[in-house]
Amino acid sequence: MNDARRTRGFVLVNALVLVAALSAVSLVLLSRAESGRQRMLAATEAVQLELYLDAYEALSQTVLNADVGAVDHTREAWAREDHAVQLDRGQVSGRLRDLQGRFNLNWLADPEDLAVQEAFERLLTRLGVSQRVGESLLVALRPGGDGPAPVGESAVAERLPGGPALMLDQLAIPERAFRRLAPHVAVLPGQSSLNVNTSSGEVLAAFLPGVNPAALDRLLTTRRTEPFTSTDDFIARLVAIIGEEASEGLDMGRLGVGSDWFEARIMAELDGRKVSRRVVLRRLSLPAGAQVAYRLDRW
Repeated sequence: MNDARRTRGFVLVNALVLVAALSAVSLVLLSRAESGRQRMLAATEAVQLELYLDAYEALSQTVLNADVGAVDHTREAWAREDHAVQLDRGQVSGRLRDLQGRFNLNWLADPEDLAVQEAFERLLTRLGVSQRVGESLLVALRPGGDGPAPVGESAVAERLPGGPALMLDQLAIPERAFRRLAPHVAVLPGQSSLNVNTSSGEVLAAFLPGVNPAALDRLLTTRRTEPFTSTDDFIARLVAIIGEEASEGLDMGRLGVGSDWFEARIMAELDGRKVSRRVVLRRLSLPAGAQVAYRLDRW
């Protein structure tokens, strides 16, 4: 009788051990399945977010291709304030900006262009940025200097802009100075011109050292209501407001009223997860149209 009880007890213990083992295996399998499901969900969301970014990038190209005029200004469709599109479980938003309305830092690569260097020094002063920052940029950008940092792996280059620096992120600029400079500077091919229709008052003033604030404000007011149609038109209105001395020393080859280089800043959101993209576009003549120079995604 005792032997039968011991046998039944032994069988019961083994059964309990087997059940416990199967339960543990089941928990592991369920955990792995849930982990796999979460990974699959994350991968699906990443693909969907990237499609949102791609869609807005394509929209930016379409908007630029639709603008076929020789003059670019801030009253055109591409210059509208942030576009935001509500989507299922999220949204995508962004804005196009004209990079040729900014001071091209690659102009500083020419050591003989003293006018550009002086204009940059004036821009630094207006923005409250130390001249030491300008000196370090001159060293980095000029032949024989330190050179900009390599392009990071996170930047996908399609057709990189030409010049000593390919993107602003390559340049070693202190964070505080970078925040002040970034809205007013760009890195583009050295032969690019400054669009006097889209440049900020700070950048325009840097190239017009003899213009007082009141006269500059009048010039910007006329631009808002009636964009400059040519560089001659710009000079004529400048002279009418300030006088002949305002045009003395101006590098006419540096100025323009049209733009080929633009930047789109895009933000996509899905279920609280956000990703941003900065894409630089070069607008070529149709049928080629706007082409991606490079894009930088931040997850």
